[in-house]
Amino acid sequence: MPATQQSLTFIYAYPFDARMRTITETNGELYPTIEVVKEQIGRVETLWNETNEKHTILLELSMVTKRVPERNLECFVFGGGSSSMSTPFLLAACGRNGELKTDQKLIDTIIHELLHIFLVTNNKPYWMSVQEQFCNEEPACRNHILLYALLYDVYQRLFSTEPMDFHRDNLPSGYGRAIELVKELGHKNIIDEYHSFV
Repeated sequence: MPATQQSLTFIYAYPFDARMRTITETNGELYPTIEVVKEQIGRVETLWNETNEKHTILLELSMVTKRVPERNLECFVFGGGSSSMSTPFLLAACGRNGELKTDQKLIDTIIHELLHIFLVTNNKPYWMSVQEQFCNEEPACRNHILLYALLYDVYQRLFSTEPMDFHRDNLPSGYGRAIELVKELGHKNIIDEYHSFV
């Protein structure tokens, strides 16, 4: 399916949400109600559709990665208590203690996870090269070097700014190092190397 026809569907991840609610509340933390999570799904869907229509993000990701995902773009939304991820595509609607995420944070997270999805599509030779070239770096770092280079490039062109992670101090292990490498090596050099494989 051409990237221009591809869309992102948001689905309530009821079983996962119920499990995370139980775990979070057992730990004495606040968790959003089912009603709040469902409201957030509507908010996220509207926010994404408006932002994607204005900036053609899915098309941009397809062009910069030179890939179209092999799977349907379904995002499963839950309340919180765990990080968002790309496989499966899970989006935490709220942060710690049920605090609602900002529009900027939600869009940033969606684009980050979508890039992971685009980048795993038919790219084995490139990732073998990354494994060899950055063998002394931890896996989380290796998995995010190209992602942050592309994310930086996309943000510069679409929003004239940097991704949120470029200004965070509390990044998970490996993520901050990946950003350091992007700054040291240059995002365009990393992207050019990637494009030489595709």
